[in-house]
Amino acid sequence: MALAAAGVATAQEAYSLWSVTPKAGLTVASVVGDDVERCSSSVSWAAGVEASLRPGRLLSFDFGLFYTRDRIKKDVQGHSPGPTIDFTLTRPRLVTERLDIPLMAGLHVLPGLTLKAGIQPSLLMSARAKYHLSGFTRGLEPMHTYTDEDIAKLPKTPFERDGDMGVKSRMYDFDLCVPIGASYEWRNIVLDARYHFGLYSIAKEEDERLDVKRRYLLLTLGYRFSL
Repeated sequence: MALAAAGVATAQEAYSLWSVTPKAGLTVASVVGDDVERCSSSVSWAAGVEASLRPGRLLSFDFGLFYTRDRIKKDVQGHSPGPTIDFTLTRPRLVTERLDIPLMAGLHVLPGLTLKAGIQPSLLMSARAKYHLSGFTRGLEPMHTYTDEDIAKLPKTPFERDGDMGVKSRMYDFDLCVPIGASYEWRNIVLDARYHFGLYSIAKEEDERLDVKRRYLLLTLGYRFSL
């Protein structure tokens, strides 16, 4: 009788388990929409933690909090020629930092394998446009009149630097995604893959909402701690 009771308790504990899983991994982010031009995906990273409740053999529920850093490349470059300054802009990219809150439901289809789907509110913490500038300048004396020939004879001073500009005012603070994916667990090690479909536009121009939606793949590795 005692052995049978212990077996029942063990089974109940296995199927009604709270756990916490710290995770870290990579993001592959992009944007889609009618107002997206010549953008491509780029790799960045994310880290966070999920609390899980598994009330039965088939279903589980996850509540997470993630810091996510997205990086999106713009496949363009700009050239601004001039007699006194000539520069080329290359490697433009948008880097955002977000606080993502995934709320997921899981279906345990095979031992260790879980299919997942849910909803994910997202709060924008920062957004920066980064780029690289290179070119040359010609120094002009103040209060001096130069002809084009005079300017052409002045020595060139080359320069090269990285640019960084805040663009959070051109982004919306709130986003909502639908994550869909799967995870596999082996000896408490959890490999998770999710693709996120953004439902709202994340960018604006003055007061006009642009058609720019977030898309990204999240690959994480974590370790589950039973509570």
